[in-house]
Amino acid sequence: MRKISEAALAHLRAGQSFAMAIVLESSGSTPRDAGAAMLICADGTTTGTIGGGVLEANIIRNAKKAIAEKRAMVCEYVLENSGAAAIGAICGGRAKTLIDFIDASDPSSLSYFEALFKSTIGGKVSDIAVVAAEGAPLFPRNQCLIQPDSTPVGGEVFDSETVSNLLEYYNGAGAGKIGEKDVYFFPVGTAGTVYIFGAGHVGEKLARIVHTVAFATVVIDDRAEFANRAHFPDADEILVPAKMDAPFDTLSFGPDSYIVIVTRGHAFDEQVLARALQTDAGYIGMISSRKKRDRIYEKLLEKGFTQEDFARVHSPIGLEIGAESPEEIAVSITAELIAVRAAKKKA
Repeated sequence: MRKISEAALAHLRAGQSFAMAIVLESSGSTPRDAGAAMLICADGTTTGTIGGGVLEANIIRNAKKAIAEKRAMVCEYVLENSGAAAIGAICGGRAKTLIDFIDASDPSSLSYFEALFKSTIGGKVSDIAVVAAEGAPLFPRNQCLIQPDSTPVGGEVFDSETVSNLLEYYNGAGAGKIGEKDVYFFPVGTAGTVYIFGAGHVGEKLARIVHTVAFATVVIDDRAEFANRAHFPDADEILVPAKMDAPFDTLSFGPDSYIVIVTRGHAFDEQVLARALQTDAGYIGMISSRKKRDRIYEKLLEKGFTQEDFARVHSPIGLEIGAESPEEIAVSITAELIAVRAAKKKA
């Protein structure tokens, strides 16, 4: 949702209205699960995806209509039997989708997407609340954001009774009906923060790739000539500490933290790994050969660490794809990060 909200803000600040499609319900072999979203402009350009193929082509077609008519709609796409033939699909399943018209002339649209963007980097989970049902009258915009303290942002598009009922559902069952309308809640929050210890070739390539798959990125290196905006234009934050492990004294690492150790030498790797193992980070990975890794583990065993501690470490780092170049290694690391994140989401 981070790339979605970033693109939405860019469109709104340019005075450009657009449509936002959100999958409300899905069953069978649909390309994406409920909560998947994409933006569609009047010229058909998109940000994000709800799975591609015929389903997405039909959503884009309906989104153009929604923009032209300045209205929202709820569409159900049947990807099986006669319904599939009607839209040219063969994969099977059903997908109910809200296509919301986002009006650039409405100031509340900007404040809503500003809050949505902040929720993707804030470390706490908020919820997109969607109030819509096929065939029922729709609001000017049919979504708002419920923040962690249960306050809504963007709820001014609803009537006061709907907002009151929305918060009642949010604090209770989490879903239900408001009059004729269904209410859906989709969690949004940080998709994980990757802390890259080491601003060398691999770190530089990795920062660029993980940004494209919605990870927040913090680059850490004690060499300012490497850790800078020229080398890391996409990084959310760049830290140049006096010592490589100094950030562990000030930063908090939790389950959504992904620590990647790609420093310039064994001593720095050992130093950072020792501190990383004392955190609750959801992922710890260290670039190394098995020989180098085992040598570092031996030293840490002497300092009181255990084999159970080392079981948390992905080393050699990355999925095994035969990677050799810094670019290929960055791809393999990113693939492993995605796999770990997906497993967490599924759990």
